[in-house]
Amino acid sequence: MNKLSSFIKSSRFAEVSILLGFPMIGLFFASQSASQLVSLPVILFAAAIFSLFTAIYAFNGLAGIEDDFHNSRLSDLKGKRTSFIVTLVVSLSISLVLFFLIKPALSLFSLVSFTLWCIYSFPKKGFKYRPVLGTLIHFAGQIIHFMMGCAVLRPLDAESWAASVYFALLFSAGHINHELIDHDADEKAGIRTGAVCFGVGTWEKVSFFLFSLAAFYIAALAFAKPGLLAICLPFACAGTVHIVFKICTLKKPSGQSKFLKERSFYRIVYFVAGILFILVKFGMFNLIIQ
Repeated sequence: MNKLSSFIKSSRFAEVSILLGFPMIGLFFASQSASQLVSLPVILFAAAIFSLFTAIYAFNGLAGIEDDFHNSRLSDLKGKRTSFIVTLVVSLSISLVLFFLIKPALSLFSLVSFTLWCIYSFPKKGFKYRPVLGTLIHFAGQIIHFMMGCAVLRPLDAESWAASVYFALLFSAGHINHELIDHDADEKAGIRTGAVCFGVGTWEKVSFFLFSLAAFYIAALAFAKPGLLAICLPFACAGTVHIVFKICTLKKPSGQSKFLKERSFYRIVYFVAGILFILVKFGMFNLIIQ
């Protein structure tokens, strides 16, 4: 039981599951009917992307063992080096095999994604330790993840690339909020994130700007491509709600508690937006409200 517990903690399944939302939204975006979502490629993709993210988090945990000593939020991950290594090797191997079975190109995408996150997490030298560069990794990585989901069911096109930018902006803004959450622990560990380098006040404004930019971008995309209006609208509304929330809490004292509450709030808001997006995508929303 202790070994199983160590494996679960080192895999960080809760955080992996949250990340699954973005590539799965890409999958829904590309689908033409609900029946496509119960096909073998989709089932294999769900398992493959879960395994890939598990491997990424395992490498992140392995690379940050010394730094996480200062972070009480990650205290359960201390002393799990062997578990991290086993999780990394097994999960990455499974993901590469499954992606290859779906489309060989997806294996290449997954290797690019894994490499990017290794560059981010690499001990002491990774982009995690550099202001702004870590956020750029999150932006590029999320475009790749969204496009991987799209590629399962249809060829990549201009619309899928345009939609991926929105989710990349959203993910990057969330990463900045994550840096704000871990500001004190990162400062003690000597990790020069944007929050540490530029200060909490400045980085909180950057977070506000990126979340706002994401909301304006998805609204503009909807009007530029009327065919996407019904799909984009739930996320535009979620962005508006989040912006109002940030305005109302902007003058509250900054600290980990504040940023954790915001994270909980926007996770719920964008989760609801995702559900509405799926309902609208497959024409089920009208059936529910009638």
